Amino acid sequence: MNSLDGGLSRLLDLLTARPNANELLKTLETDLLAKFKLSNAIIFTLDSHNISKEIYSNNLTLEEKNKGGFNSVLASILPTSNLASLTDSKLGRSSDDDFLIIPISNGKSLKGFILLELDCAQLSAENLSLIEIMGKVCAFYLLSELPELKQSNSTEKIASQLQFSARQLQIINGFVEGKTNHELAEDLGFSVSTVRHETMDIFRLLGASDRKEAAKIAQERSIV
Repeated sequence: MNSLDGGLSRLLDLLTARPNANELLKTLETDLLAKFKLSNAIIFTLDSHNISKEIYSNNLTLEEKNKGGFNSVLASILPTSNLASLTDSKLGRSSDDDFLIIPISNGKSLKGFILLELDCAQLSAENLSLIEIMGKVCAFYLLSELPELKQSNSTEKIASQLQFSARQLQIINGFVEGKTNHELAEDLGFSVSTVRHETMDIFRLLGASDRKEAAKIAQERSIV
């Protein structure tokens, strides 16, 4: 059995114990990826302008010059304009160092990424594939566990909702549930004409042509 196969099993066992980010990164370094000389593992988040911010590192004494090196790696591998389009893992190289970048995404937008500094010269295609799988498992776990990433999702939803009134949000929820104008009017205590008027405003704000499309757009944008 490939040693990384066992590493994946150990990773899954570790995640059941709900480790914090630093514990997870330290385990990657000292156990799961030690064979490949993992020297640094860093978690970055992205703000609304695609500016990256380091939030966790397995090496708490990382020198500023090394941080600058990581920033130059990111700039060369992932220009700011391309960050939002990162959908899969990416290999990069700077001087004598190799990096594997793994996106943290909620399926709708990029929230951040994990950067691993590895000795890629020792990596076979099979090993690289397994490390990518482990990285993606970590990314999925972090998306649900890190307060910074949760806050990002929450802020996004609030920002999306601000353009709608409380009444309109109730009606949009009704679209998602498949309710008719008469059902909405009865449930919400509005007249049918009021529901129709609000529906037209909702279509305009969402750029939708019908209720089904409005419901789909609203869910895609995390409005409801």
